[in-house]
Amino acid sequence: MHRLVLQELRSAPGAVREIASFSGISEAEVLVHLRELNDKVKSLLGYEDDPITTSSSGALKADGVAGLLRLNASVELEVVPKFLDPASPTWRSDFFLLAVLVKTGHLLLHDEISAGTQDRGDLAMLIARSFLTLYTENERRPIRGYRRGTRADFALDGDVDWETVFLPDPDGFAVSQLELTRQNAYNATLAAAVRILIPEVADVDMQAQLRLLGRHLAPQGAAPAFFPPLPPRHRGWQQAYELASLIVTGLGLNLDGGVFSGPGFVLSTWSAWEFLCEELVRRALPDYTIVGQKQWVLGHRDAEEVYAKPDISPITKGAVPLLLDAKYKTRFGKSPRINAGDLYESLAFLRAVQTDHMLLLYPSVRPPDKLALGEWHLFDQINVDQQIVQGFEIQIQGLARRGGFEELVTGARLLLNSKLGTVGVQ
Repeated sequence: MHRLVLQELRSAPGAVREIASFSGISEAEVLVHLRELNDKVKSLLGYEDDPITTSSSGALKADGVAGLLRLNASVELEVVPKFLDPASPTWRSDFFLLAVLVKTGHLLLHDEISAGTQDRGDLAMLIARSFLTLYTENERRPIRGYRRGTRADFALDGDVDWETVFLPDPDGFAVSQLELTRQNAYNATLAAAVRILIPEVADVDMQAQLRLLGRHLAPQGAAPAFFPPLPPRHRGWQQAYELASLIVTGLGLNLDGGVFSGPGFVLSTWSAWEFLCEELVRRALPDYTIVGQKQWVLGHRDAEEVYAKPDISPITKGAVPLLLDAKYKTRFGKSPRINAGDLYESLAFLRAVQTDHMLLLYPSVRPPDKLALGEWHLFDQINVDQQIVQGFEIQIQGLARRGGFEELVTGARLLLNSKLGTVGVQ
């Protein structure tokens, strides 16, 4: 299997020719495969435009998507988000941690997980702790269901196979019975995740907790090839089940060697960035109510209200001292600036909310030695009368290292508290 590495928003010259060579097919057939792949990704992410495009010269370019994509039986496309460096040995861990956070909405969000940096451990340790926490929350309501089982017994309690009444087995009559059991595809997935985590975790105490959990789940069969949706009555298990599914499909526990073991994984980069920004603000301002995509009345069309929906609205005592909006589009090799469209949209948001300060948040594409993890760098500011629109780039490379998420939260807290102090809100 040949793996072609692309970085989002950067062209890869000669990629179509390279894929054709490794696949043993024509370049026209490669374009057919790209069309099929684009159709799948668009269906999965709800996109209208192709996320992977090709030029007349045979260059490939990815936009709005990252992850591992199987193009055909011979070639995989590894698409690196624009805010991570493909040359860095840790980018895959950063990407996986962000992906799990977005997919489950839960990783790192428990106080007992994120209370300190001294006992956080590595990525596998972090995932294991999150998984154990999610399991503990629901273990009093186990995932059980009815199934028909067969056993041999001399007690006739159930549907008896009457042929065995005359010729019984040494252990008794064949009896079929409907039983409530924990042996099902859902628990099999949880158990498989535990088996995968144990050798990945270096901490002996954590290994012991995982083994205890494995014995509690046993006996179970192999994890299913397809993960069925949880029944509504077990919705409390949804996050633990989703995390277990990610672990079982191999999305990142063995990334140091540069290998994804899953069949394919794709993430919408701009929506992941928006989710991360909202979570950072929520954790940085615990005394505020953080509302994402809140509808604010901007105007009216006849009797109908017209709304503006900024990404992040921090509310305290009914007031909104400032707004934040997650932005993703930046240009490589050029000085970043707030473009006219973002400015006009920001002014509309400020008018609707009746506040004067807007922060636009962009992922930094600068290396960590130029901008440290968690730092916010002001790259542009536009004043319109009393209203201020500021553009910040935020460094997230190193997210998966020990204490990385706390560094992100600390950086957000320092910057936001300074801004809130400026506008007179403590």
